[in-house]
Amino acid sequence: MSKAIPYLLQGKNIILVIDSKSHTISKDTHINYSKIIDALKSQDWDTLHDLVEPKKAIVNFGNGYVSINDNKVLWKGLPFHNALSNRMIEMYQDGFPIDPMVRFMENLMLNPSKRSVDQVYGFLEKNKLPITEDGHFLAYKKVNHNYLDIHSGTVDNSIGQTPSMDRNLVDDNPDSHCSSGLHFCSESYLGSFGNSSQPVMILKINPADVVSIPSDYNGAKGRCCKYEVIGQVNGDPKAAFASVVDKVHAVPKSVLKPAAAWPFATGITAGSLDSAPFPVDGCGGNDDGELYDVVRAYGGAGVAASVTIEEARELVAKNVRQKKAKLAILDSSGDEVE
Repeated sequence: MSKAIPYLLQGKNIILVIDSKSHTISKDTHINYSKIIDALKSQDWDTLHDLVEPKKAIVNFGNGYVSINDNKVLWKGLPFHNALSNRMIEMYQDGFPIDPMVRFMENLMLNPSKRSVDQVYGFLEKNKLPITEDGHFLAYKKVNHNYLDIHSGTVDNSIGQTPSMDRNLVDDNPDSHCSSGLHFCSESYLGSFGNSSQPVMILKINPADVVSIPSDYNGAKGRCCKYEVIGQVNGDPKAAFASVVDKVHAVPKSVLKPAAAWPFATGITAGSLDSAPFPVDGCGGNDDGELYDVVRAYGGAGVAASVTIEEARELVAKNVRQKKAKLAILDSSGDEVE
C-alpha cells in the first residue's frame, strides 16, 4: 500500500501533494471529486493516487479504447463528441456504472458509417430504447401473424431468428423514407404501420449493424443489416423490454446474481463462465475451499484465480470504490460467495 498522501480541504477545493507535486481538485470541475473524497475518508491511498494523477485518471474501460479524462470521453486517445459521450460523462460523474455504455461505444465504433456513429445513440435516447449489458440495444418490429415481415412476406421474425443481408444492399440515405433494408422502430412508430392485431417483436441490434435512421416519422425508425429476434410483446410495449431481458437472461440460483445494467437489469448464463480466460477446472480454487476466484459479474471474465478470501474481497471492494465493473467471488464449486 502507498504511503499516506498529505491533503488540505479548502471549501470546494482539495489540495493534495503526490510525489512532491501539488494538485488542486475542484468540486465544480474535477470529474473524480466525489471519488477522491471517498478515497480520502477510507484512507485508500492507492485509489487516490490513481484518481488524481492525470495519466492514471484515464480509467481503463472495456478493451482500453475508451477513456475519460478531464470531463472528456476519448476513443483511442482522441476526443469523441456526441450525445453518447455527453451521457457517459453525466453517468460517470453521478457514480453510475457505465460498462454497458462502453461496450455500446466499442460496438458502435465498428460501424463504417460516420453518420450512423453520430446518429444511433441520439435515436435511442429520443425513443427511449435501452442498451443491453453487451452493448447492443433493443427495438420493436411489427410482423404478420405467421411472423414473416409485413413488407415482403419473406423474412422469418419468429423468436430466435437472426435475419441478415449484405450491408451494401441497405439504403444508407436517411432521406429515403421507405427503402431496402431490415427495419426496426420505436414504440411511437408501432401505430403507423400494419394493424393493432399483428404481433410486435423485440429485436436485439448491434449498433455496428445500423445503416441509416430515416428522417420521416420524427426519426422513429431505422434500417440495419442484421438483428436478432429475442421476444414478443405481450401487453404494454413499455414494459416489454424489461420482461424480455429478464426472461432471456434468467440466472440459475447456482450462478452469481447480475450487476445492474443500463437502464435494465440483465445477467449471465451458467455457460458464460466456461469462457473465462483462466482454468475453470474446480473454478481455479483448491478442493479445500480456502482459495477463491474473482470474476466480472457480467460475462464471467476472470479477474483473479486462486486467491484468499481477504484478497478477493479487497479486489471487489476496490472496484466498488472506483465505480468499475462489479466483481463476484466464486468458491471451488463455482458458487458465489456472499
